[in-house]
Amino acid sequence: MQKNFILGIGSQRAGSTFITELLNQHPEIAIHPLKELHYFDTVFGLRNESVLKEFSQAQFDREINKVCNAKDLSFVNPKWQWYLKTNQQLLKTSVSKIKYLDLFANVTNIDNIKFTGECTPEYMLLNLSQIEVMKSIVGDAHIIIMCRNPVKRMISSFRLLLEGFKQNMSHTQESYDAFFLKLINNNDNWIVRQMNYNNYSKIIDYYSKVFDKVLYLSYDDLIDNPQNILDLLSQFVDLDFSSKNMISLFNKKINSLSLKYSPNALVRSKLENLLENQIEDLNSLFVKPLIH
Repeated sequence: MQKNFILGIGSQRAGSTFITELLNQHPEIAIHPLKELHYFDTVFGLRNESVLKEFSQAQFDREINKVCNAKDLSFVNPKWQWYLKTNQQLLKTSVSKIKYLDLFANVTNIDNIKFTGECTPEYMLLNLSQIEVMKSIVGDAHIIIMCRNPVKRMISSFRLLLEGFKQNMSHTQESYDAFFLKLINNNDNWIVRQMNYNNYSKIIDYYSKVFDKVLYLSYDDLIDNPQNILDLLSQFVDLDFSSKNMISLFNKKINSLSLKYSPNALVRSKLENLLENQIEDLNSLFVKPLIH
Protein backbone atom coordinates (compact mmCIF):
# COMPACT_ATOMS: atom_id res chain seq x y z
CA MET A 1 0.00 0.00 0.00
CA GLN A 2 1.40 3.40 -0.98
CA LYS A 3 2.15 5.64 1.99
CA ASN A 4 1.49 9.34 2.29
CA PHE A 5 4.61 11.27 1.36
CA ILE A 6 6.46 14.04 3.14
CA LEU A 7 8.93 15.79 0.84
CA GLY A 8 11.49 18.26 2.13
CA ILE A 9 12.51 20.44 -0.79
CA GLY A 10 15.15 22.61 0.83
CA SER A 11 16.56 24.97 1.13
CA GLN A 12 20.23 23.99 1.09
CA ARG A 13 22.07 24.79 4.36
CA ALA A 14 18.80 25.85 5.97
CA GLY A 15 18.09 23.07 8.45
CA SER A 16 16.60 20.46 6.11
CA THR A 17 18.84 17.73 7.56
CA PHE A 18 17.63 18.60 11.05
CA ILE A 19 13.98 18.44 9.99
CA THR A 20 14.63 15.06 8.40
CA GLU A 21 16.09 13.78 11.67
CA LEU A 22 13.19 15.27 13.61
CA LEU A 23 10.58 13.62 11.38
CA ASN A 24 12.38 10.29 11.71
CA GLN A 25 12.00 10.45 15.49
CA HIS A 26 8.28 9.82 15.06
CA PRO A 27 7.36 6.10 15.10
CA GLU A 28 4.77 6.59 12.35
CA ILE A 29 7.18 8.30 9.92
CA ALA A 30 9.96 6.63 7.92
CA ILE A 31 12.00 9.17 5.99
CA HIS A 32 14.39 7.52 3.55
CA PRO A 33 17.78 6.85 5.21
CA LEU A 34 19.49 8.15 2.07
CA LYS A 35 18.50 11.73 2.80
CA GLU A 36 19.00 13.26 -0.65
CA LEU A 37 17.78 10.86 -3.32
CA HIS A 38 18.20 13.44 -6.11
CA TYR A 39 15.62 11.55 -8.13
CA PHE A 40 13.52 14.28 -9.70
CA ASP A 41 16.33 16.79 -10.29
CA THR A 42 18.32 14.04 -12.05
CA VAL A 43 15.35 12.78 -14.09
CA PHE A 44 14.67 16.33 -15.29
CA GLY A 45 18.32 16.98 -16.17
CA LEU A 46 19.05 19.56 -13.47
CA ARG A 47 21.79 17.29 -12.16
CA ASN A 48 24.11 15.12 -14.23
CA GLU A 49 23.39 11.45 -13.62
CA SER A 50 27.11 10.71 -13.44
CA VAL A 51 27.29 12.81 -10.25
CA LEU A 52 24.55 10.72 -8.68
CA LYS A 53 26.22 7.46 -9.72
CA GLU A 54 29.62 8.57 -8.37
CA PHE A 55 28.02 9.48 -5.05
CA SER A 56 26.08 6.20 -4.90
CA GLN A 57 29.25 4.24 -5.70
CA ALA A 58 31.14 5.96 -2.89
CA GLN A 59 28.32 5.31 -0.42
CA PHE A 60 27.94 1.68 -1.50
CA ASP A 61 31.68 0.98 -1.30
CA ARG A 62 31.90 2.59 2.14
CA GLU A 63 29.12 0.41 3.52
CA ILE A 64 30.55 -2.79 2.04
CA ASN A 65 33.95 -1.98 3.56
CA LYS A 66 32.20 -1.28 6.85
CA VAL A 67 30.64 -4.76 6.81
CA CYS A 68 33.89 -6.46 5.80
CA ASN A 69 35.86 -4.83 8.61
CA ALA A 70 33.24 -4.76 11.36
CA LYS A 71 33.62 -6.79 14.53
CA ASP A 72 30.08 -5.91 15.54
CA LEU A 73 27.34 -6.20 12.89
CA SER A 74 24.52 -4.81 15.00
CA PHE A 75 24.19 -1.90 12.53
CA VAL A 76 22.91 -4.36 9.88
CA ASN A 77 19.22 -3.67 10.41
CA PRO A 78 16.26 -2.99 8.08
CA LYS A 79 17.07 0.72 7.86
CA TRP A 80 20.67 -0.01 6.86
CA GLN A 81 19.50 -2.58 4.29
CA TRP A 82 17.15 0.02 2.82
CA TYR A 83 20.03 2.49 2.58
CA LEU A 84 22.36 -0.02 0.91
CA LYS A 85 19.70 -1.31 -1.47
CA THR A 86 18.87 2.21 -2.68
CA ASN A 87 22.51 3.05 -3.32
CA GLN A 88 22.78 -0.15 -5.35
CA GLN A 89 19.65 0.75 -7.34
CA LEU A 90 20.92 4.24 -8.14
CA LEU A 91 24.35 2.86 -9.01
CA LYS A 92 23.30 -0.04 -11.24
CA THR A 93 20.24 1.35 -13.01
CA SER A 94 19.63 4.53 -14.98
CA VAL A 95 17.46 6.77 -12.84
CA SER A 96 15.03 7.20 -15.75
CA LYS A 97 14.31 3.46 -15.54
CA ILE A 98 13.76 3.44 -11.78
CA LYS A 99 10.21 3.86 -10.51
CA TYR A 100 10.36 6.42 -7.71
CA LEU A 101 7.96 4.49 -5.47
CA ASP A 102 10.19 1.41 -5.73
CA LEU A 103 12.80 3.32 -3.71
CA PHE A 104 10.37 3.15 -0.76
CA ALA A 105 9.37 -0.50 -1.14
CA ASN A 106 11.07 -1.39 2.15
CA VAL A 107 8.36 0.37 4.18
CA THR A 108 5.34 -0.09 1.90
CA ASN A 109 3.92 -3.01 3.88
CA ILE A 110 4.71 -1.81 7.40
CA ASP A 111 1.26 -1.08 8.84
CA ASN A 112 2.21 1.40 11.56
CA ILE A 113 4.06 3.69 9.13
CA LYS A 114 1.72 6.47 7.97
CA PHE A 115 4.28 8.63 6.16
CA THR A 116 7.44 8.08 4.20
CA GLY A 117 9.47 10.53 2.13
CA GLU A 118 12.81 12.20 1.61
CA CYS A 119 14.52 15.57 1.45
CA THR A 120 16.42 16.89 -1.57
CA PRO A 121 17.11 20.67 -1.67
CA GLU A 122 17.47 20.61 -5.46
CA TYR A 123 13.72 20.07 -5.71
CA MET A 124 13.52 23.82 -5.10
CA LEU A 125 14.87 24.24 -8.63
CA LEU A 126 12.02 22.39 -10.37
CA ASN A 127 9.64 24.33 -12.58
CA LEU A 128 5.86 24.14 -12.40
CA SER A 129 5.40 21.40 -15.01
CA GLN A 130 8.09 19.28 -13.35
CA ILE A 131 6.37 19.68 -9.99
CA GLU A 132 3.13 18.51 -11.61
CA VAL A 133 4.90 15.35 -12.80
CA MET A 134 6.17 14.85 -9.24
CA LYS A 135 2.61 15.01 -7.91
CA SER A 136 1.42 12.46 -10.48
CA ILE A 137 3.89 10.03 -8.87
CA VAL A 138 3.70 10.80 -5.14
CA GLY A 139 0.11 11.98 -4.87
CA ASP A 140 -0.83 14.94 -2.69
CA ALA A 141 2.33 14.90 -0.59
CA HIS A 142 3.06 17.14 2.38
CA ILE A 143 5.72 19.63 1.24
CA ILE A 144 8.12 21.20 3.77
CA ILE A 145 10.42 24.13 2.97
CA MET A 146 13.04 25.44 5.39
CA CYS A 147 13.76 29.17 4.95
CA ARG A 148 16.92 30.92 6.11
CA ASN A 149 18.28 34.45 5.85
CA PRO A 150 19.68 34.55 2.27
CA VAL A 151 23.03 36.05 3.30
CA LYS A 152 23.63 33.58 6.13
CA ARG A 153 22.47 30.68 3.99
CA MET A 154 24.79 31.61 1.11
CA ILE A 155 27.76 32.02 3.47
CA SER A 156 27.07 28.55 4.86
CA SER A 157 26.86 27.16 1.32
CA PHE A 158 30.17 28.84 0.51
CA ARG A 159 31.76 27.10 3.50
CA LEU A 160 30.48 23.82 2.09
CA LEU A 161 32.00 24.72 -1.27
CA LEU A 162 35.34 25.48 0.39
CA GLU A 163 35.34 22.12 2.16
CA GLY A 164 35.27 20.50 -1.26
CA PHE A 165 38.37 22.48 -2.28
CA LYS A 166 40.51 21.62 0.75
CA GLN A 167 43.35 20.23 -1.34
CA ASN A 168 43.29 22.88 -4.06
CA MET A 169 43.67 26.30 -2.43
CA SER A 170 45.47 28.11 0.35
CA HIS A 171 43.59 28.20 3.61
CA THR A 172 43.68 31.83 4.64
CA GLN A 173 41.01 34.42 5.32
CA GLU A 174 42.36 36.50 2.44
CA SER A 175 42.19 33.68 -0.11
CA TYR A 176 38.65 32.76 0.93
CA ASP A 177 37.48 36.38 0.71
CA ALA A 178 39.14 36.85 -2.69
CA PHE A 179 37.52 33.69 -4.03
CA PHE A 180 34.08 34.70 -2.74
CA LEU A 181 34.43 38.19 -4.26
CA LYS A 182 35.42 36.69 -7.59
CA LEU A 183 32.32 34.50 -7.64
CA ILE A 184 30.08 37.47 -6.79
CA ASN A 185 31.67 39.93 -9.23
CA ASN A 186 31.61 37.43 -12.11
CA ASN A 187 28.03 36.38 -11.37
CA ASP A 188 29.38 32.85 -11.39
CA ASN A 189 27.01 29.93 -12.06
CA TRP A 190 27.43 28.95 -8.43
CA ILE A 191 26.08 32.36 -7.36
CA VAL A 192 23.14 32.09 -9.76
CA ARG A 193 22.30 28.64 -8.43
CA GLN A 194 22.56 29.81 -4.83
CA MET A 195 20.21 32.70 -5.53
CA ASN A 196 17.69 30.19 -6.84
CA TYR A 197 17.86 28.45 -3.47
CA ASN A 198 16.72 31.75 -1.93
CA ASN A 199 13.61 32.16 -4.13
CA TYR A 200 11.27 31.19 -1.32
CA SER A 201 8.13 33.03 -2.46
CA LYS A 202 8.44 31.72 -6.00
CA ILE A 203 8.89 28.11 -4.99
CA ILE A 204 6.16 28.27 -2.32
CA ASP A 205 3.84 29.67 -4.99
CA TYR A 206 4.78 26.88 -7.43
CA TYR A 207 4.30 24.05 -4.96
CA SER A 208 1.10 25.56 -3.53
CA LYS A 209 -0.41 25.58 -7.02
CA VAL A 210 0.20 21.83 -7.32
CA PHE A 211 0.02 20.47 -3.76
CA ASP A 212 -2.67 21.15 -1.15
CA LYS A 213 -0.34 20.87 1.83
CA VAL A 214 2.73 23.15 1.93
CA LEU A 215 4.53 24.23 5.11
CA TYR A 216 7.42 26.66 5.30
CA LEU A 217 9.46 27.03 8.46
CA SER A 218 12.02 29.52 9.71
CA TYR A 219 15.58 28.35 10.32
CA ASP A 220 15.77 30.88 13.16
CA ASP A 221 12.99 29.04 14.99
CA LEU A 222 15.19 25.95 15.17
CA ILE A 223 17.33 27.96 17.58
CA ASP A 224 15.00 30.56 19.09
CA ASN A 225 11.58 28.91 19.15
CA PRO A 226 11.76 25.11 18.78
CA GLN A 227 8.32 24.65 20.28
CA ASN A 228 6.86 26.56 17.34
CA ILE A 229 8.52 24.09 14.95
CA LEU A 230 7.06 21.14 16.86
CA ASP A 231 3.59 22.70 17.03
CA LEU A 232 3.53 23.48 13.31
CA LEU A 233 4.71 19.99 12.35
CA SER A 234 2.09 18.42 14.63
CA GLN A 235 -0.63 20.50 13.02
CA PHE A 236 0.70 19.86 9.52
CA VAL A 237 0.79 16.05 9.58
CA ASP A 238 -1.70 15.53 12.43
CA LEU A 239 0.77 13.62 14.59
CA ASP A 240 2.16 14.32 18.06
CA PHE A 241 5.68 15.80 18.14
CA SER A 242 6.06 16.30 21.89
CA SER A 243 8.28 13.36 22.88
CA LYS A 244 11.47 13.97 24.86
CA ASN A 245 13.60 12.58 22.02
CA MET A 246 12.22 15.17 19.63
CA ILE A 247 12.67 18.05 22.05
CA SER A 248 16.22 17.00 22.98
CA LEU A 249 17.20 16.89 19.29
CA PHE A 250 17.19 20.70 19.24
CA ASN A 251 20.26 20.69 21.50
CA LYS A 252 22.33 18.72 18.98
CA LYS A 253 24.36 20.02 16.05
CA ILE A 254 23.42 18.18 12.87
CA ASN A 255 25.27 18.47 9.56
CA SER A 256 27.53 21.24 10.88
CA LEU A 257 30.69 22.13 8.97
CA SER A 258 34.21 22.03 10.36
CA LEU A 259 35.30 25.14 8.45
CA LYS A 260 34.34 28.29 10.39
CA TYR A 261 35.03 30.95 7.76
CA SER A 262 33.25 34.29 8.15
CA PRO A 263 33.53 36.82 5.28
CA ASN A 264 35.05 40.26 5.69
CA ALA A 265 33.00 43.47 5.63
CA LEU A 266 33.41 43.99 1.88
CA VAL A 267 32.18 40.52 0.97
CA ARG A 268 29.28 40.76 3.41
CA SER A 269 28.29 44.17 2.02
CA LYS A 270 28.35 42.79 -1.53
CA LEU A 271 26.15 39.90 -0.46
CA GLU A 272 23.68 42.16 1.32
CA ASN A 273 23.35 44.34 -1.79
CA LEU A 274 23.05 41.34 -4.09
CA LEU A 275 20.41 39.67 -1.95
CA GLU A 276 18.52 42.74 -0.75
CA ASN A 277 15.29 41.87 -2.56
CA GLN A 278 15.42 38.27 -1.40
CA ILE A 279 15.92 39.37 2.21
CA GLU A 280 12.85 41.61 1.99
CA ASP A 281 10.91 38.80 0.34
CA LEU A 282 11.76 36.39 3.15
CA ASN A 283 10.79 38.91 5.82
CA SER A 284 7.40 39.40 4.17
CA LEU A 285 6.76 35.65 4.10
CA PHE A 286 6.77 35.29 7.86
CA VAL A 287 3.92 37.72 8.45
CA LYS A 288 1.62 35.34 6.51
CA PRO A 289 0.16 31.94 7.49
CA LEU A 290 2.93 29.36 7.31
CA ILE A 291 0.72 26.47 6.21
CA HIS A 292 -0.85 26.69 2.74
